[in-house]
Amino acid sequence: MDLWKILILGVVAVGLLLILWTPPELPKLPQGRRVEEGTFRVLTESGAQEEIFGIYPVDVGFRLVGIRHEKGKILVEGDLLYGPDWTPIAGTITQRYPAEVRWLFAFAQDSVTIKKQVEAKEFAETIPLLGGAFPFDRDLLSVWDPLFRAGIAGEAQILDVRNGAIHKVDIGQKAEVKLNVLGRALPAERYSVTVDDEVLQIFRQGDLLLGVKSPKLEAFLLEILPEGIQETP
Repeated sequence: MDLWKILILGVVAVGLLLILWTPPELPKLPQGRRVEEGTFRVLTESGAQEEIFGIYPVDVGFRLVGIRHEKGKILVEGDLLYGPDWTPIAGTITQRYPAEVRWLFAFAQDSVTIKKQVEAKEFAETIPLLGGAFPFDRDLLSVWDPLFRAGIAGEAQILDVRNGAIHKVDIGQKAEVKLNVLGRALPAERYSVTVDDEVLQIFRQGDLLLGVKSPKLEAFLLEILPEGIQETP
């Protein structure tokens, strides 16, 4: 085959690939004014994922939206409401993959009601609470933010919404640290947080959640820590 014919076939093949292949569309946050937003890069043994989050001012207080995805494929979404003092009110957690399941929950004075929706079926349960509890999901890093904004210290309770279980959490004392940001030192705070027998390191700067680190994962705010969590002397 002549060289010019090979070149033409190559150009045609590349053109077809460009036409047929388009990059995946990344999920977007709901419209509206936000007091905070960002993207967490989440590194686990199985690979890298991302979570976008936004905090919105609303009439009752605040709305927190978190969306965990893998190259555009949405895995889990959280849409949570809090009072002006960050007391949890209600919310929805939706699992998109591998099957779509939705959990709706609402807090009362001494209990929380969870409704689980699977296709056309709905299951409801009411869980008694001794003291308050914060909604929690292992696939959403942003749910840690309201605990600290509410000023929680020491022992508290978290509600694993998808499993309908209450866990104890112990937030340790604040430690002043410095994180490497492109060769510069960023002052931050580190908290050791224990959930059952699992210990997490949560990094913050003021009200901003910078990252979470544990033996199973590392998550960091891309806008502030593009190279990950690196403590410096």
